[in-house]
Amino acid sequence: MFTEKSSSKLRDVLFSPNTNLDNIAHDLKSLDLTDIEKIKELSQKQQVMADHLIDQFAVNIEAFEKYMPDIAKTFKNYKPEKTMEFFCTDNGIPNLIFIESNDILYKTFDPFELCKKQITNIISNNNITQTRYGIEKDPYGQLHFKYLKSAVQIDESVKRDYSITAKKIGSVPNCVLLGVGLGYELAYLYEQVEVANLILVEPDLDMFYASLYAFDWANLLKFLSDNKLGIHLMLGQSPEKFYQDMTKFYDIHGRFLTGTWLGIVHYSNNKIKAIAEILIKDYESMHAAMGFFDDHLFGTSHAISNILSGKSFVLKEPKLPENLASLPVFIIGSGPSLDNDIEFIKKNQDKAIIVACGTALETLYHAGVKPDIYACTERTPEISESLDMIPDKEFIQDMILLTGDVVHPKTTARFKHTAIFGKIDEPFIKYVAALSEQFRKIRCVQLMNPLVGNMGVSGMLYLGFKNLYLFGLDNGKKIGTDYTLHSQYTATYKEHGNQTSRGVYKLTNIVPGNFGGTVESNYFYKLSAHNIDFILRIFKNEEKVEVSCVNCSDGALIDSAKSMHSYELNFDNIQNINKSEVFDCLVNEITGPIEVPKGFFEEIFYKNEFNSAVDKISSLIRKRVSSRTEAIQLMEHVSEIDYYLRANAATYFIGNSLEGSLQTYFIIGARTLYNSLDEKQCLEKFHKIMDVIADFLDETKSIYSHMPNYSLGEHRKYHKGGKVGKDYPTTPATRLPRIRHLKDKYDDPLKKFVKKYK
Repeated sequence: MFTEKSSSKLRDVLFSPNTNLDNIAHDLKSLDLTDIEKIKELSQKQQVMADHLIDQFAVNIEAFEKYMPDIAKTFKNYKPEKTMEFFCTDNGIPNLIFIESNDILYKTFDPFELCKKQITNIISNNNITQTRYGIEKDPYGQLHFKYLKSAVQIDESVKRDYSITAKKIGSVPNCVLLGVGLGYELAYLYEQVEVANLILVEPDLDMFYASLYAFDWANLLKFLSDNKLGIHLMLGQSPEKFYQDMTKFYDIHGRFLTGTWLGIVHYSNNKIKAIAEILIKDYESMHAAMGFFDDHLFGTSHAISNILSGKSFVLKEPKLPENLASLPVFIIGSGPSLDNDIEFIKKNQDKAIIVACGTALETLYHAGVKPDIYACTERTPEISESLDMIPDKEFIQDMILLTGDVVHPKTTARFKHTAIFGKIDEPFIKYVAALSEQFRKIRCVQLMNPLVGNMGVSGMLYLGFKNLYLFGLDNGKKIGTDYTLHSQYTATYKEHGNQTSRGVYKLTNIVPGNFGGTVESNYFYKLSAHNIDFILRIFKNEEKVEVSCVNCSDGALIDSAKSMHSYELNFDNIQNINKSEVFDCLVNEITGPIEVPKGFFEEIFYKNEFNSAVDKISSLIRKRVSSRTEAIQLMEHVSEIDYYLRANAATYFIGNSLEGSLQTYFIIGARTLYNSLDEKQCLEKFHKIMDVIADFLDETKSIYSHMPNYSLGEHRKYHKGGKVGKDYPTTPATRLPRIRHLKDKYDDPLKKFVKKYK
């Protein structure tokens, strides 16, 4: 999956010189402060304007009382913080001057012409941003990928017209508009384009208040209501609150809307720019790593198995003592730059808690570094095989497995000591926590994906540690180096060869480097770096924890971490830590098993209700629509039904298990709608994709019936004849892939671990 506009391209689109108000004003009949003194002499015009403003405000407040009463309540008696003054030229169009700063909002004699030209410039260019999914290889035999292939093939059966613009097509499913100004641009936007959903962001309440006097909101609100078009006003938000509120909007109405959208910056100031930067940086993450149906069933089955086998989970209470929370933590990935830092790590391994992330476990085994904690993200059974390939079985005996509840039972079986979190973005933990108090004891983790380094960082933060050092978390390949993607110490990786040019390792993006320069990266590496940055921001801004994170990796930049080379770190005067004290606290206080009544898990999946829910959704999806906007509204309606399922305690798991796959397929459906100017052809392909989704939903019923016994690998016994499921009208059954195993011929020459300090 990738978005067809990069972050740099998106920045160029939002802040294009051709759409900047001041630039456009310069090309029109521009206006400056010396002109205003002359304009104010037009006393009759100013009085007519003032009377109109008062009348317009009253009409608008009345309209908001009808359609959005909270907005009316906020602004009916609002007192602005800034001193603003309306004025007009001889055309009578209200404009605005900010007295304290002596700045004019629309620096032209004709604000209408200015706003019209800006909107026309925006919608006449290829500014619609879309996400495209390709056909993904299915390594295990899963319904999601079976039907994803069919949907993608339909989308790709028609050559995409890259000359499409919002103006040509006359419709967009989703528009994010930053800065309302006086609202004039809205009239010209809706005059030329049907916007199924508008998110209007105005961080300055004074500005929105001013628009209530100048713009005919009443007419717009009635138009939107009559045509069942959506509008979401986000007023006065900080950048952080903006992201939360926007995420909530898409959670309700469908994350698929973020896959095809138009971004507009109406006017710009520091607040608008700060929000735009979050939009540029984080928008794509709203539909990233959504999970999918089979994956959720696997993860839930694994979590239940881990609970029933008595494995220890991270508990909300007690908190980690302060003397332990401040200890240095080395979080180590197996990226190539680790080789630059390995001598520092060897020398100081007794002065820090060592966290080996994924394949870094084997890397450190060969380098002579003894990890205290092994971080694992994957729910796949092959992880246990990678552990078995380490010849010295004592190496992991006193190690703690740091992971999420979705990890495969074969992996947890390899460890005597576990610290398992509830994975908050999976349906299981929230669902069972609502059903039983026992599960409310479990601490949850955010952003432990997409790569194992994310588990290392997020897991240690949620355990309570706050002094982190990152090594080998490169998230790509530094340009100008001859690096592969792993440290030279990773023996099994070398057996598989250099994979930088194929599969998920293929490097297709360029990102800033941690120590300058640039790094070749890809979607998952970029998302990994983004999520590390995001979790650090969460702990700073929401958890109010003073976290220190030093990034020594010579790879992709992580904005919220401090960039330092290991040779710049001074550990000479730091004492060795008491690792036994840390181990005892984590094993005996911070973690513990979860006990549940016998038969509890057999009763909580409400299989009849699941069947009813998918039948209802299928009946809606099979309906035929006659326009692009109706198609978007149909997918919104289904998304809202799914949200209702997720909002209800009894059906929460049902809605969550379906959401990721539905939203992924809807992203493809929305993309198909905007593939060409031929609406009839687009709708024909869209309906074919909807039929694929309906067949998918029907087949989910047979898979769901096996819960809670649907572990990855073991699930193959439910698929007969060597095929995934059965044939459906839109999608034939695919062959079950061969069972995957790591190479078993590799004979590690290092039979016994030896701790090395140099």
